[in-house]
Amino acid sequence: MKKYSKLKTALVVAIMSFSMINTVIAADAPIELKGDVIEYNAQTDMAIATGGVTIIRDGGVLTGGQATYNFKTQEASITGGVTANKDDMNLKAESLISNANQEVVAKGSVVLVKADNTLTGEEIHYNQATSDISMPLGGNATGPQADIRGDVLSGNLMTNQYTATGNVYLNSKTNDVQSTSDTATYSGNGQDFNFVATGNVNIKSPSRNIVTNSDNATYNSTENGKLVLTGNAVATQNGNIVRGNTLTVYLGDNVNIE
Repeated sequence: MKKYSKLKTALVVAIMSFSMINTVIAADAPIELKGDVIEYNAQTDMAIATGGVTIIRDGGVLTGGQATYNFKTQEASITGGVTANKDDMNLKAESLISNANQEVVAKGSVVLVKADNTLTGEEIHYNQATSDISMPLGGNATGPQADIRGDVLSGNLMTNQYTATGNVYLNSKTNDVQSTSDTATYSGNGQDFNFVATGNVNIKSPSRNIVTNSDNATYNSTENGKLVLTGNAVATQNGNIVRGNTLTVYLGDNVNIE
């Protein structure tokens, strides 16, 4: 019974935990589970592995201090210095929970790295089926193009689109544009990106020596860096100040204010 329970525990925990890393695992894939103690309770249909837990399957490795799996609800829970590594995705957290709907919740100093993108926060929700992420306690998303952070952050790892609320900061690495606001939505693709910011918007571009303030702003890098400011708009460059309800600033090769 003990031998069977060990294999059953390894199978389920590996499948549920590694679902977060966009990997389809075959039913006959080899599994290896290591732990100081492994227990299975037939009455509750629960399996628990404790002490230096390591799960290896299909090239992926999951480690932690304790892993629990509920066969009735198909929910897996891993705690204690959790790490998950598979292909171009790596995750570190204090705890991780996954369910039958391919939804993962990682908590405690979470760092999630996928290819060139890095997410950091105290709590990250990830949906393997849709690539949606949410960070209800706030966090930061960093990629080759830009950094964005806020008190609440959500987005999609496939489309590279994010929405931030509360103390939002956006930094474009490729276009040298920084923005702070109450809320913002961001979308990036290669060198091009656009964003919409609302509420107490402050934007600057140090290389162009320009600073703007407005109630709202939209930016599109593909239109010669077109920045449209609306509501109490002010743009300052080299000591010159332009005010209006609506201002259009081009932050491309040739800076221009309209």
